[in-house]
Amino acid sequence: MGHTTWVVALGAAAFIHCGGSSTSSPPDGSTAHDAATDGQALSVPGLAAAWAVHDGEKIERDDLQHPAKTGNTAWRDDVVRIFGGRNEIVAFQVVVESNAARITALDAKLSGLTRRGGGGAIVYGPPGEDPSHSVGRPIQIFTESYMNITEPSQAHWVYGGGGVPPDPIGWKPVQLVPENARQGRGGLPIDVAPLTNQALWIDVYIPRGLPPGMYDGTVELHAGGAVHRVPVELEVFDFELPDENSLTAMLYFEPEQVSLYQGRLLTERYHRFAHRHRVELAGRYTLSDLDTFGGRLDGTDFTEAQGYDGPGSGVGNRIVPASFYGLNTPAYDDRATAWTTSDAWMTALAAKAPDAQTFLYMPDEPSSAQYPRIHTIADNINTNPGPGRDLPVFVTSPYSSGLEGAIDVWCASSGSFHPATAAAERAKGKQYWFYNGNRPATGALTIESPATDARVNAWAAFKHGVEVYFVWHSDHWRHNFQKQGERNQDVWANPITFDNRGQPNKPIGHQGFIHGDGVLLYPGEEVLHPDQDRGVAGPIGTVQLANLRRGMQDHLYLSLARQRGLTADVNSALARVVPAVFSEAGGTVQFAQTGDVFEQARYELARALSCASSACASSSAR
Repeated sequence: MGHTTWVVALGAAAFIHCGGSSTSSPPDGSTAHDAATDGQALSVPGLAAAWAVHDGEKIERDDLQHPAKTGNTAWRDDVVRIFGGRNEIVAFQVVVESNAARITALDAKLSGLTRRGGGGAIVYGPPGEDPSHSVGRPIQIFTESYMNITEPSQAHWVYGGGGVPPDPIGWKPVQLVPENARQGRGGLPIDVAPLTNQALWIDVYIPRGLPPGMYDGTVELHAGGAVHRVPVELEVFDFELPDENSLTAMLYFEPEQVSLYQGRLLTERYHRFAHRHRVELAGRYTLSDLDTFGGRLDGTDFTEAQGYDGPGSGVGNRIVPASFYGLNTPAYDDRATAWTTSDAWMTALAAKAPDAQTFLYMPDEPSSAQYPRIHTIADNINTNPGPGRDLPVFVTSPYSSGLEGAIDVWCASSGSFHPATAAAERAKGKQYWFYNGNRPATGALTIESPATDARVNAWAAFKHGVEVYFVWHSDHWRHNFQKQGERNQDVWANPITFDNRGQPNKPIGHQGFIHGDGVLLYPGEEVLHPDQDRGVAGPIGTVQLANLRRGMQDHLYLSLARQRGLTADVNSALARVVPAVFSEAGGTVQFAQTGDVFEQARYELARALSCASSACASSSAR
């Protein structure tokens, strides 16, 4: 197949496109510029502007002068320009700005994307009752819901030293509400108040086997009987992301929270939703769970028969812990019962989930007073002559000499992760993971941090060889037990999701509050606070979760490039995005904090991956 190559300048950066066979004009013969010009007739009542940005920025509701408005890597010449490989989800935002008259009943449509010259298309399918159902739905449309942050999160374990985000206050976009949600609660059509932004988030899944090339479509904004058109151009590169992840993202999940807030168990919908974001919801498994949830582990839960299509089709979850957040049983404290319990577990796991990553979770973030018990349990496991001896002992702690010989899997907070220590432990045959996020060491998963903070953690993991990234919670809707007063919080209205202020047993320096901590998913239904009910029978995602997905896909880009010997391209991307992370960062943020930097690096990786197996011209004008 022939290829065309061209250079598009964006500020000081230059993108070299190397796609499949294509033409320079949309199928109707008009040029991209003509289509954009036609789309800019602002005939929709109340519409002041409509522009686009990639998934790596949070555009505040009242920020009418955001610098990305004049141009960014996804918005040039009044055209949305996105790109990706097959089996990848790409996303962009259309920011709708109202004038003083407001916009009433704004609706949005993207019917599809068609390959120039024919031979391929991505076609929109309407959503159904189940938000995790993705068969026939490669294009998904969401409205962004905003939360007001009046002061930055105050917790040293989130923003250490010089880690406070550059723009920590304002009306931040948080939840991505499906277009078919309840009217007045984010479902389309939606009203846009005067002189505000309302962003629309659009996911596009690029199917396996789709021919490479340029694909064209149009986002239509409808209101007041008029339509405003925003042209979209998708470049599909000639490579495909694997279904298996190159990094495992383990997000703790409590089904009980779903039962409390939504009034019913919807566990498998949450797992399918997470799977499409290339992350795993995790918690303790029992022997009976290996049978009950076998489809989740062998991948049959993630097939078309179960309503699933997208990344990871037919691939099962990898994380199957024998305990979580400590041990709620004394079985492992006694040698005889530890042997029989671990033998039974490892035998069953070998038969039913042989590729699983399992572990025995020790007391969470243990103090030195808990070390003797950990040593006892580890010794009971290590002296087992049977298969239970292979059950790894896991601890949420950086390396400690006080636990030497007891731990198989260290999991340090990102702020206490030292790459040299991790390398030394791996040389001993141990694993060394990290959890959460602490600026300036890595990105923080808070509402007020940049969108790319969730994305950067996958890059940090790649740079320093981390196999598993752990997020302490995904649906922490009910306030933590240290919270004073009412714990059944209105999570849609109150951005503070962790709060241990006023704890008598906590020094003042160890008290604080955090916006959005542990909440990457929101309840689509609300029985505790009915006025917040979105009418969605399952989970609602967030900008943070979408950027974590983007990071997981970036990790695959980097892994594929390294496998194909594209060392210079990998090193260039790492130097640009994560020159220094973890303890290397010192007291200042050194990783990239704007989406354009990530997208420039990703584009160059995409081109290198596509061109590695294709003939690409060196340069040409578009």
